[in-house]
Amino acid sequence: MREIAGVVVLYNPDDSILDNIHSYINDVDILYAVDNSDQKNNTLTQQLTENSKIHYIDNCGNQGIAHALNIAANQAIELGYQWLLTMDQDSHFASNILTKMLDYIQMRETSNISIIAPFHANKYHLVSPSYDLYSPVLTTMTSGNLLNLEVYTKIGGFIEDLFIDYVDNEYCLRSNLLGFKIIQINHAILNHNLGDLRRHQFLWKRFFSTNHGPLRRYYAFRNRFRIIEMYKTHFQDYCSFEKTRFIVDIIIILLYEREKCAKLRMMFRGFRDYKRGIFGKYHD
Repeated sequence: MREIAGVVVLYNPDDSILDNIHSYINDVDILYAVDNSDQKNNTLTQQLTENSKIHYIDNCGNQGIAHALNIAANQAIELGYQWLLTMDQDSHFASNILTKMLDYIQMRETSNISIIAPFHANKYHLVSPSYDLYSPVLTTMTSGNLLNLEVYTKIGGFIEDLFIDYVDNEYCLRSNLLGFKIIQINHAILNHNLGDLRRHQFLWKRFFSTNHGPLRRYYAFRNRFRIIEMYKTHFQDYCSFEKTRFIVDIIIILLYEREKCAKLRMMFRGFRDYKRGIFGKYHD
């Protein structure tokens, strides 16, 4: 059985994606570059396809991150791969870091592990606060994960009508609910740009704003309430935390972010569509 395939989901990428891909391309046998861009960058596409390891897939417009991940996972399964590295276009590994995650696969029994995740670093958190080399976590972001494709076939793929935001959290919660673990390799550091992250101080409390645009706020608020509804019985602490984040996000937007009215309006639409059972890609 082959071991490692990879996927990077593209959406209007710039040339920096080439350097990001070079940070992990040597550790995978094949890389699926699934392009969700509405307007294709033909020059960049040509550069990608010049690498024999990269299999470019035109998704014919933005079909959402869940759909892109499912395409790559199913193609990797058909070719006999056991693991799928899932990458965002704005993420990269430092030298030899991915090897630490691959070493974990070689040293441990992994049949009950759904995802092996790195520690996601940003410009404010550069190292893991944990002294343990490995630790179980409830959820993790998509980028930098090694997805166990045998588990994927057992629990089902990513929910496509979530489209984007909370796609990763839902998959992690479902994994835990069905008895599969998410293991974070704390000394494997992934450099991940989470929106336009900024730090703020109010009295003794620090806040972080991601400065995501109005449309991302729509998806986040709509899907957050759906996840809470799905898992409130089984993961009460997680759902309580998400309810608190709902309030905190509104406060941060009002105090620190631009486009306040547009974001609040789209958040309201997200909650409205959740109540109406409207999911998938947003349409005016």
